[in-house]
Amino acid sequence: MRIAIAAASGLAALSSPALATGGFECRPPSGAGPVLTIAVGHTAAARPVAVTLTEGSRQIPVEVGQSWIDGRLLWLDLVDPQAMRVEARLRTQFQPRMRGRPAVGTLVRNGRTYRMRCVEA
Repeated sequence: MRIAIAAASGLAALSSPALATGGFECRPPSGAGPVLTIAVGHTAAARPVAVTLTEGSRQIPVEVGQSWIDGRLLWLDLVDPQAMRVEARLRTQFQPRMRGRPAVGTLVRNGRTYRMRCVEA
């Protein structure tokens, strides 16, 4: 009986879901402007687990305020670490007919709008 319980416990531990991650790198097609690196957890609902915003050689500390990621959209609202102000707002749509399925849209930061292209990293 003890062997059966131990075996069942072992099999239950092995059957837990994998918590894999993937991600995106978003940058302006022209090359000049902010760069966003997004790590996405692939669980029951995809959500960003880490985001890095870089402008030039400077890294801006941000947290995810709100996000929406599905088969059509990649939307992020990034806030400062104290969640007092919005640092950037990303709005993109996936392009199903393009190779690699990039997401294309805009990033608004400090009143400026940048065209963005996000590819899987």
